[in-house]
Amino acid sequence: MRLVATLPAQHDTVTEQEPTRAESSRPRSESRQRTALVAVRLLPHERDLIARSARARGVTLSEFIRASAMRTAGTAAEADAR
Repeated sequence: MRLVATLPAQHDTVTEQEPTRAESSRPRSESRQRTALVAVRLLPHERDLIARSARARGVTLSEFIRASAMRTAGTAAEADAR
C-alpha cells in the first residue's frame, strides 16, 4: 500500500491507496488460475505457528502451505518410485 498526499486549500490530507496492478508482486493471471480450494481444520495455535513461519519467510499463508505440501508430495512420489 502506498500513501498519497493531497493538498487541499487549508490542510494536507494523507490517504491510503491499494497498489496498482503494475506495483503488485505477482501477475494477476497466476491468482486467477488457482481456483481449487482445499479446506484444512487447524487448532488456533497451529494456525498461529504456521502464520508466523510464513511471515518469517516473507510469503503469504497460502504460499507457505502450498510450498510445504508440494515439497512433501514430491518427497512421497520419489519414495514410491523407488
